[in-house]
Amino acid sequence: MSDGAVERRFAAALDQATRAWAAADPARRAARAGCVLVPGGVEVPFLGAPHIVSHPDGDVRAAGEPAHVAVRILLLHYLLQADGTPPAGDWVAFRELPDGLFYAASFADRAEAPLATAFDAPGAGGHDAFRRAAAAVAGEPIVAADAAFAFRALPLLPMAVMLWQGDEEFPPRAQIAFDAAAGHCLPAEDLAGLGGLLARRLIAAV
Repeated sequence: MSDGAVERRFAAALDQATRAWAAADPARRAARAGCVLVPGGVEVPFLGAPHIVSHPDGDVRAAGEPAHVAVRILLLHYLLQADGTPPAGDWVAFRELPDGLFYAASFADRAEAPLATAFDAPGAGGHDAFRRAAAAVAGEPIVAADAAFAFRALPLLPMAVMLWQGDEEFPPRAQIAFDAAAGHCLPAEDLAGLGGLLARRLIAAV
């Protein structure tokens, strides 16, 4: 997809989301999304940082700075879709989510494979680097794989990143897991985008 096509896709999605958000009741949507009202909008904790989503215009800021358009769309979609269902407490692979199988191959290539490569590359520090990067993105260690961290991506949406070290028989592997109730918070396409965003933040934090 060309840069122009991506920009047009973002523009269309943003327009649709901001229109829906302007018509929504912010107090009701905040309550169902596990968020709180603040002057002018809703505070949404996102990957460890508070983001303010204004109402009715749908502007999104973190520490006073405008959020990237992809983050803006993601948070608007979360506020519009989250139905109050609490996390299930079980991890599932992306392909096990509603409609996840449709995006599973692309998700593995664009989000999981880069993580496996970044944290197994010579000179990258391997899993020690992963642990430092996860801590920088407010991750909490969990017992899984060879190294794994959980992240509170959104108030009702935990995620986990699990890494397996490569050996002579098997290549390194990474899996981004979602809480089993993630489909109550976002559609599969947005969850794929969220996984990719988390992967990029971890890689950038090395």
